[in-house]
Amino acid sequence: MFNACLTLSFLSIFVSFRLEKRLLMVKQLLWFPFFVSFILLGCTKDNSKIDAVCELMPNGTYLIKWETFPPINGVVRIYESLNPDSFNLSTPIAELDIQKGYKRVLSMPNSSRSYFKLVFNKTHSIIIADRVIRTQGIINFRDMGGYVNKDGKKIKWGKIYRSGSLSTATKKDMRILDRLRIETAIDLRSHRESYNFPNKSHLPHIYNLPLRGDRYDTFFEEVLAQQMKLIDIMTYNESLLNSIVENNSDYFKRMFEVLLEEKNYPLVFYCSLGKDRTAVASVLILAALDIEKNCILDDYLMSNRQINYNSLFKNAEIYPWDVQESITAMIGTHKETIKNTMENLITSYGSIDNYFEKELNLTPKKREKLKAILLE
Repeated sequence: MFNACLTLSFLSIFVSFRLEKRLLMVKQLLWFPFFVSFILLGCTKDNSKIDAVCELMPNGTYLIKWETFPPINGVVRIYESLNPDSFNLSTPIAELDIQKGYKRVLSMPNSSRSYFKLVFNKTHSIIIADRVIRTQGIINFRDMGGYVNKDGKKIKWGKIYRSGSLSTATKKDMRILDRLRIETAIDLRSHRESYNFPNKSHLPHIYNLPLRGDRYDTFFEEVLAQQMKLIDIMTYNESLLNSIVENNSDYFKRMFEVLLEEKNYPLVFYCSLGKDRTAVASVLILAALDIEKNCILDDYLMSNRQINYNSLFKNAEIYPWDVQESITAMIGTHKETIKNTMENLITSYGSIDNYFEKELNLTPKKREKLKAILLE
């Protein structure tokens, strides 16, 4: 039985610290498209014991797969829409035996993405999409929809996105943002970054919340000068995330104030690569929604698949192997790092709930409002 939360075992492969080994492992993983599609979708198991995944393939078709637990017979009808909140249920694009387990669907022309609703025997249904937004210049852009919380509710698709900087957006990327109907951006980069690399998109609302604690550029130079080794990088990564949590309560409080305004959706939040400052923001948002811990870890580790290490670290072969190891570790994300950060937060405040109330003024009433906006 497949389970979308099995992604941790696959993503841990990416903690290999040699560039050439990383590339080889990625190629090997591509022999397992069904499992990779679970990585892309994340944890999307629903109360009716149906697991479904969707991935946009290189040939422009969507591969949709599903399983039911226990196995059931009957008919599954598949509906497609550009809007996850609206499906025309009078005209399915496919109708087939549930036991077939998969369907390939051509993507809509000139569409940034499609959403699919699978209806099983007219009694159970699930909405799915490819989590990754296929962009030209924007790094690590993905939908946070589909993650399941402790009450079995799921984050709505097409409501909230996490990403790398929008300053690298191409004209095609900006059209994609328009089609996604994104209203609001939360820019977590420093004032210096925002000034040197301004956003190319013209979204209706942009909030700059410059999180403190990031010294990535400085440490990058030290790594290239062989002044920081692999063990130093791992220590730095953990201290970085802890520092972001400890020194930005005012900005995270403001972030949740923006999230609590329903008019601000759909919304995207981002930093430079979408893996550190964005990751901490994502952990807090998912925790506030009571998303299961394994899904929070999966969301964090998914950056390993979405960041193109070769494009960021050009001419890697000219550097000694230990520099290549260190820089790969710095660019990557690691399970123990985020686990320790979450545990430190709990140790400091007794619970994440206490942190929300004491530091962010995110009361249970406000969290219920956030859940009403983002969950279904």
